[in-house]
Amino acid sequence: MKTVFINGLGLIGATMARIIKAANPATTIIAFDPKQENITTMVDDGVVASAVDFETGAKQADLIILATPVSGICSSLRQLAGLDLKSGVLVTDVGSSKETILAAAEPLMNRGVQFLGGHPMAGSHLTGSKNSRLDLFANHSFFLVNGNASPAAIKEYQALLAPGQLHFSSLTAKQHDQLVSATSHLPHMVAFALTNTIIPEVDDMVIDPGIPSGGLLDTTRIAKADPDMWTAIFTSERADLLAQIDQFQKQLTRLRTAIAVDDQNSIHDQLQAANEARLRLEEKR
Repeated sequence: MKTVFINGLGLIGATMARIIKAANPATTIIAFDPKQENITTMVDDGVVASAVDFETGAKQADLIILATPVSGICSSLRQLAGLDLKSGVLVTDVGSSKETILAAAEPLMNRGVQFLGGHPMAGSHLTGSKNSRLDLFANHSFFLVNGNASPAAIKEYQALLAPGQLHFSSLTAKQHDQLVSATSHLPHMVAFALTNTIIPEVDDMVIDPGIPSGGLLDTTRIAKADPDMWTAIFTSERADLLAQIDQFQKQLTRLRTAIAVDDQNSIHDQLQAANEARLRLEEKR
């Protein structure tokens, strides 16, 4: 994998570039991004050799990383299926909707091109290559959903990402989408909705609340995430997300009912269960 082409140098794509360059400084990384500031940052930092258009970069690469929103990844996969790519090239991505992406990769795989789905379970509300860093994914899961990549290609790709200190896990596209919907998409949806519920009320108050409470800041932090990216995620993962929303509404209804009838035992039991579950999550880190 001497030449790597990255389509999309936002936070995730640029972080991937930094990790790969750290693994092997001799690797030539070329990239495309519509935002010149993303390209300039990575070229000035000596990570990316040059900017290229999508077709040129794809044809030159031994490894192609698609790091745009899910809709863009699917469009790129369809475009790649019609290009004359290098023999043995590995195509991968960092998108969050694996069933959709694997389906889009079918024509490419039918041509014999290797495809490996990928998804780092880490990020930031900050965007752009200027906020990328080598340790952004450190000690976080990096899910691999294999389409038709060989064991040797997967091993080489993992070695190229070694400086990122990732925890690789392999699973099916369906398993991935169900897991990510519950652990990432639903929490973001709740944070967005909670912010839209609370902030108008706070803004209408006569008394200035001053510095918001820690509870509000903690529970709404991820509402600072990029709206464009999360619009694409929510619309690409409708079925799993809607199922998670239904489960969340059931939990809210249970708690609301207990509060309405002053059932303190039920309230306490529900809070205790949540408390213990949250502590178990910390033990796994």
